[in-house]
Amino acid sequence: MKVIIVDDEIIERKAMRKLISDSFTHIEVVAEAANGRIAIEEAKKHQPDIMFMDIHMPGIDGLEAIRHISAELPQTKFIMVSAYDSFEYAKQAMKQGVKEYILKPSNKQETLESLLRLEKEITKERMQVEQTEKLAKQQILTAILQNEVTADIKAMYQKLFRDAQTAYFFVITGSDHKTISDLLAEKTYLAKEQGDKLIVMLLSDKKSLHHVKADALTLARYLCQSQPEATIGIGLPNSELTKLSISYQQALLASTQLTAEGRVSYGFPLLQEHEDNTVRKLEKAILEAITNGRIEQATDYFTLYYEHLTKQEKTVRNLREWALQVKHALEDKGVSLRETNVLEAETKTDFLELIRYFTEKIILQGEGNDPISKAKTYIHDHYRESFSLEDVADYVELTPTYFTKLFKDQTQQTFIDYVTDYRIEKSKELLRQTNLSLKEIAYEVGYKDPNYYSRVFKKWTNISPKQFRSTLK
Repeated sequence: MKVIIVDDEIIERKAMRKLISDSFTHIEVVAEAANGRIAIEEAKKHQPDIMFMDIHMPGIDGLEAIRHISAELPQTKFIMVSAYDSFEYAKQAMKQGVKEYILKPSNKQETLESLLRLEKEITKERMQVEQTEKLAKQQILTAILQNEVTADIKAMYQKLFRDAQTAYFFVITGSDHKTISDLLAEKTYLAKEQGDKLIVMLLSDKKSLHHVKADALTLARYLCQSQPEATIGIGLPNSELTKLSISYQQALLASTQLTAEGRVSYGFPLLQEHEDNTVRKLEKAILEAITNGRIEQATDYFTLYYEHLTKQEKTVRNLREWALQVKHALEDKGVSLRETNVLEAETKTDFLELIRYFTEKIILQGEGNDPISKAKTYIHDHYRESFSLEDVADYVELTPTYFTKLFKDQTQQTFIDYVTDYRIEKSKELLRQTNLSLKEIAYEVGYKDPNYYSRVFKKWTNISPKQFRSTLK
């Protein structure tokens, strides 16, 4: 944290510097100033977090200096220092947003407490700003991906990324997402995990699209060298925010083409190939994603497929014919889809739901990949921890609604009842085999409130944990 001390008395400045330096290692006095004019210059140069500002100085006084500095550096905080116990000065200082006011000769404890209060306030404000920026960045990325860039999104983008001239997308598969994030640490980017893919929007301060394309290839090569299993589809750079969704679609297409070809790890989409060839490759990619149980990948490829069909002015009938072919291909693999009527699908949303349903059915088909068995294993491994139905549904890659119905159908129990039953049985084992207190047992089986655990136990067994233990004796 950076501090500037402003006082026309050199002894006061040096004493204040020494007090701060001796008391803190994380707070640095970056400059001193003998008057308001110098204070304004030093503030512009160092952009301090906090300034100790004397009120009475020759030329520009403390209050006027604060007005100048606050106009340019609104985040800077001030501690007013004065040899005069004047309420009028305090009132004027408060009008400028000054919250701390100490008198000369300053009391050491009072000075340090003022400094710590402002530091705490600054830390809190920074955390709020970081959280707000994080949410805004995700909002921007989602709007671009969904091609819903509004005036508000543009304003947020320009405020957060003032230097950005162009941007482009990577769609990365087969990589460790954390490692990729570490490798991109020095880049300006937005990212979102989507199934097994990492979607990355990279921003550049260069205007030349040719230079940005070269940078994109260099970066993709570097990432693939660090992550040999990774495949990176690259979208063409664009300087217009409203057209960046095209870059994303291109990156997604490139990723599909690279996966199908299997010869190179990264590259731009082969936009020059015939549209029909692209459509056929996308049909193949969708079917592969479905048969591999990858819901998000299948729906992403379908979105791209739908756009290509729209360009070719294909009708809903064409989509139904294709969906029927997919259904037949899955039935040939032994998947039961007799009750599915693809001819009822009319909208894009209908077909997306159909794909989700196909993929969920194929997940059930896979030997050793039964989602309910996986869910039970998850519960058995994590019953000591806090988790929700949504967490487990996400783990087995099913929608919460579908997972809830499937779980009840296969276990004859609701998800909550199954988890509770398992935790109570585990607590019975601990009551039988250990001398742990009821509080410790409650924590061991995932209940943070021992009283709540006792109520659940009694509801489940008709006796309290204490009574259960006493019957064993």
